[in-house]
Amino acid sequence: MAAYKPLPLFRARVLVTLVVLFCLAGTFFLPSCKAQAATIVLDPGHGGYDGGAPSGNEFAEKQFTLALAQKIAGLLAARHRVELTRSSDIEMAPADRAAVANHLQADLMISLHAAVAPYCSNRTAAVYYHNDDRLSIPSGTSIQDTAIESDTGRPAWFRLQIRHQHQSQHLAAMIKRSIGETGAFDSVTVSGVPLVTLMGADLPAVLVEVGCIHPAAAPDPKTLTEQLNGYAESIANAIETAVAGLAQ
Repeated sequence: MAAYKPLPLFRARVLVTLVVLFCLAGTFFLPSCKAQAATIVLDPGHGGYDGGAPSGNEFAEKQFTLALAQKIAGLLAARHRVELTRSSDIEMAPADRAAVANHLQADLMISLHAAVAPYCSNRTAAVYYHNDDRLSIPSGTSIQDTAIESDTGRPAWFRLQIRHQHQSQHLAAMIKRSIGETGAFDSVTVSGVPLVTLMGADLPAVLVEVGCIHPAAAPDPKTLTEQLNGYAESIANAIETAVAGLAQ
């Protein structure tokens, strides 16, 4: 067994210097890299007994939204923490979907749905944010002055999203613009409506509706895969843009 030989003084100093520089680099650069990552919750609409819009066979909206969410997650996972409210065909109460995002302290929540023919086409999309005029906070009034407090001192569940309405509206506008720029859709609209799925989300949250389910016709598997890939890429790019925009 060879005898241990200490490093020459010069080499030892070089090694120590490199370690110090590496640590300093971590101090200055890692936080900025970490700040680019976000926790994103994708909510595949429907599930379990709630199939959503049916098609001509056993394929329904619940399968469409889950497949779409999984594809989007795959595109975002390298840079962000992405969680799904459901990863299988299970039924979830609307409040439980928002609760997942709240528990994870997510940066944003995207609920995914599809439209139903004949009121849609495969090249139209809609983005919704929660807006209930009955619960709107008057301009210039603090949340603390108007919120209905629960026993724990937090605003009542149905008011949580109202606190983020302006951010969610901004998020919806960014997603609309980003989706529109991809060329995958001929028309993208933004609307504010009461949404029970989002009302309890204590973070920026929107509902994105893409695709068109035809109740009387089964989708062609190849065409469906191509559509899902296109939708997923468009929405993933939109989310990336939104994450950067909300961080500013």
